[in-house]
Amino acid sequence: MRAMEPSSAPPPLRTRRSRFKPAWWLPGGHLQTLYATFLKRAPRLALEAQLFELPDGDCTKGFWMSPGPAEPSPLVILLPGLEGGVRSRYIRGLAGHLAEAGYRILILPFRGTQDNPNRHRETYHAGWIRDLDWVIGDLERTTNTVPFGIIGFSLGGNVLLRWLASAPAASRIRQAIGVSIPFDLSCVAHQMQRGAARVYQATLVRQLRKTAHHKLTSHGHPTLDVRHLRKLRTFLDFDGRYVAPLYGFRDAEDYYAETSSRAILKRIKTPTLLIQSRDDPLIPGSCLPEATEWSATTVLEWSPSGGHVGFISGRWPFWGRAWLHERITEALAAG
Repeated sequence: MRAMEPSSAPPPLRTRRSRFKPAWWLPGGHLQTLYATFLKRAPRLALEAQLFELPDGDCTKGFWMSPGPAEPSPLVILLPGLEGGVRSRYIRGLAGHLAEAGYRILILPFRGTQDNPNRHRETYHAGWIRDLDWVIGDLERTTNTVPFGIIGFSLGGNVLLRWLASAPAASRIRQAIGVSIPFDLSCVAHQMQRGAARVYQATLVRQLRKTAHHKLTSHGHPTLDVRHLRKLRTFLDFDGRYVAPLYGFRDAEDYYAETSSRAILKRIKTPTLLIQSRDDPLIPGSCLPEATEWSATTVLEWSPSGGHVGFISGRWPFWGRAWLHERITEALAAG
């Protein structure tokens, strides 16, 4: 797989270089990622939780934020990444920014995560689109509300792209936006076993094991004993030993092949903006799709720098500006 190089020929029609300029004091993808994850200021949000009862007897929770007592506002749905939720700084920051811009927000963490405990043994996986599809259908049935836009981050972005490519309701969405998406899960999982990416992998797999431990002790697992859970140290281990048997995949590679968004990108008909950086420490440029793989309604906007869900600009150290919030608001306004 070939990374897209900014120094080569002008980008094809459906790819373009971002206008993002990183803060001089946050050079490189690691600093961009770490600052956005741990240090960037994010507002406290006044949220109202809603429990959605699902057709399979399980439940999932959404969190509402409204811009205030004004005219009916367009709805934007936010899909957090792996184990993310309303505590995530990128979610809180963007939700507050969009509310100030006049949008109504619905945050939908994956079921089974810290913000969204569920009843069943199964929680979610990288291609789990059923909950998103049900919630959108429920909103349309009960309130006659169709989301104006949907924004997915990292793994939430992969789920968003799979939903856009396969759900009939996707045709009614005005603007979809994905940020730092692992389009090719197999490529990313193998790359995460190299260099500094192993540190991120260790942190994320530790969080996954914590969630899995709760499920194993309360519901069991088809093939895995709770005593062996701590031996799963990589995504390949965890996805192969825990996720794949739970959802009926043969192994990790079969799971990745069936749930990655890369193979179905051309089916997307909704206007879609994808924002990626080439120095993302979790998703290297070698794992990005080729320009010929995008649909006619999709634009990949890439930046040489920005990290993973980072994209922090600003002149003054420790007073970073969330350029990503500004770009997303601009894209929604143009939708």
